[in-house]
Amino acid sequence: MNAPDSPIIGKPQVLLLSAVVVGLFARAWVIRHAPGHAFAVDQLFDTLAWNLATLHQFTLDGVNPAAHVGPLYPMVLAVFYASVGHRPEWVSMLHVLFDLSTAWCIYRVATALWGSWIGAWTAALVFLYPAYWTYDPRIRSESLLTLLISVWLWATIMCRQSPSHCRYAIMGLVAGFTILCKPVVLVLAMFLVGVLWIDKGPVSQKMGYVIVYGVTCVALVIPWSLRNYVVFHHIIPVSTGIGAGLWMGSDPGSRGSWPMPPEREQAIWESAGITPLPYAHAMYDAQTDRLLREKGMSRVAADPIGYIGLIFTRAWHLWIGNSFYLVNEEGLTRGLQKDAVERGWAVAIYSLFKRLLVVPGFIILAICSAWAHRKRWRELLPLYLFPIGLTAGYVPFTVEAGRYALPVLPCLMMLSVALLPRWQAVRSSFAERHTSPQTRTV
Repeated sequence: MNAPDSPIIGKPQVLLLSAVVVGLFARAWVIRHAPGHAFAVDQLFDTLAWNLATLHQFTLDGVNPAAHVGPLYPMVLAVFYASVGHRPEWVSMLHVLFDLSTAWCIYRVATALWGSWIGAWTAALVFLYPAYWTYDPRIRSESLLTLLISVWLWATIMCRQSPSHCRYAIMGLVAGFTILCKPVVLVLAMFLVGVLWIDKGPVSQKMGYVIVYGVTCVALVIPWSLRNYVVFHHIIPVSTGIGAGLWMGSDPGSRGSWPMPPEREQAIWESAGITPLPYAHAMYDAQTDRLLREKGMSRVAADPIGYIGLIFTRAWHLWIGNSFYLVNEEGLTRGLQKDAVERGWAVAIYSLFKRLLVVPGFIILAICSAWAHRKRWRELLPLYLFPIGLTAGYVPFTVEAGRYALPVLPCLMMLSVALLPRWQAVRSSFAERHTSPQTRTV
């Protein structure tokens, strides 16, 4: 049963609307004043999208086909460019729409589980969390991925509360779109199949749900996989990139994670024998990626224990964050000063605060909330599996960056906020227990 709504500061919708207004002002300020970015991934998405809009080909150079990234975000960006023209500076506005939609989905999920107050507080926290709106100036796929995973989570919760073949078909469609955005969620998609077998019900019914979910998901992914096989003559389910991740992630000097000093990154690519790179994302070319995959697998096979250690390091970096921006050879103080010079004191202090307190706090509160709501573990299982599944997809075969945990961070936020009613109940009980007998008599 959902916890009853309890007024804290007013109607939930007022709280959510206030958070949206503040969040929109914050995003507008960042879009107007933040310095421009020129990351390789920005150029990759921008080039793919513009060529798709103008040449109607998924290519970087206008001649050779590409499979560098999943096709969904470039397609969305191509539709945007076809509507407004080639205006990369406007893409941040598209991300704001993604963020608004994500907040709404999280509101619906938390409301379905705990009521509108928990929904409003969680959605407000998600929309105001700095890591989401400070990334808006970048052309990247994480904003869309966060939205898709939020829709996927909502569909999963709805399927568990009121299962039907239609709802599982919707869940499968959202899963397919999410895979086409980021193939690492393939692991999460397989994890969620197991959820169907935990519920009570006839085996034939559960088998039917699995088939509907799987068929609708595969129906979206298989056509792109067949295109890749026809074009590149080897299996690429969604996109290349596993080779670059295996090679870079298996190098002890990289510690398995982004970012790292540029000279160290250059040395790792040179040791693979693929330099000089004709362009920044050349390591994701299909043939180069295949070469790096073979080299990476050979290095992993030569030192599997060392690679397992790097996997644990990446899992830490995925959630808590890489120490590159915080420390260097001269210690924390110098590292913080260097980060402040490069990104400003506000970002440097926030980065330190986030790594030391904010994200660890969310993790601890989420674990406490899972224990407090342990009687509802079947209903809340998706909130646990989404973070675990995304982590399991990223850490074995990729090089980590802290922003990769952002799509499932709302799950931890939701669990953390869901502790509020329990904390209020415990506090009220404690106060009542320590009330003097005279006060009780009066």
